[in-house]
Amino acid sequence: MKKLNVNQMKYLAAVFMAVDSLYLAFSGVFPEWFHLITRFVAPLFAFFVVEGFFHTRSREKYLSRLWIAAALMQLGDYLSFLLLGQNRITDNIFLTLAIGFGMMCVWERAKSAEKGRKIALYSAGALIFLAGAAFSVIPITIGRYSFGLEGGIQILSVIGIFYLFYGSRKKQVLVFLAWNVLLLLLTGVPLPWNYETPGIWFSELCFNSESLTFLFLPFLLLYSGEKGKKSKFNRYFFYCFYPAHLWILHLAAFFLR
Repeated sequence: MKKLNVNQMKYLAAVFMAVDSLYLAFSGVFPEWFHLITRFVAPLFAFFVVEGFFHTRSREKYLSRLWIAAALMQLGDYLSFLLLGQNRITDNIFLTLAIGFGMMCVWERAKSAEKGRKIALYSAGALIFLAGAAFSVIPITIGRYSFGLEGGIQILSVIGIFYLFYGSRKKQVLVFLAWNVLLLLLTGVPLPWNYETPGIWFSELCFNSESLTFLFLPFLLLYSGEKGKKSKFNRYFFYCFYPAHLWILHLAAFFLR
């Protein structure tokens, strides 16, 4: 079943990402299940950030690209807040991925550090994770503008677990599933018997589906382990497509309403 390389899977994920953005930009127009079938996209990109961490020629350049993209994206989000009002863009997965990549860099340094420094560095990485988790729940507010961490604890969990157990896909999947079950219990996943009709339950599940991060795991069966063709287009496609498609959809929603 391992048929798709990194580039092919990223393009596939980009299509579903656009579907989810379409659903969110035009709230109430498209069916609710649009949101449910796209829950694999962000964690799949997080998984490939871990893969990239171990295969990139320069982790420093990779981290710089993520932080530059995150800063520009956040600036664009703020501009959309000023121009579009309620149609503003709130997404910035670059920021989440940059924090996760930084967390891995700290833990990687811990591997070759002396015992005392090793403990300090692993603790620092854990603090980065906790700070990111807190940031996903408690947004930063500046005047009337506020922003949080997209994906938050779910995406950072993918990065943390798949980094710490890198080299053993079985351990990665089992530990992540156990962690995801815990998150589902803590966040209170909608249960069918708590609702009057299956339709109401399904609607609630589609709306509160952020903890269904495990839905990206089946896609690992399709992953060939290969990068695919190396080119600047493939390298920078997502950095450009992600903000561009959000601006196009949110501008369309602004002018059509």
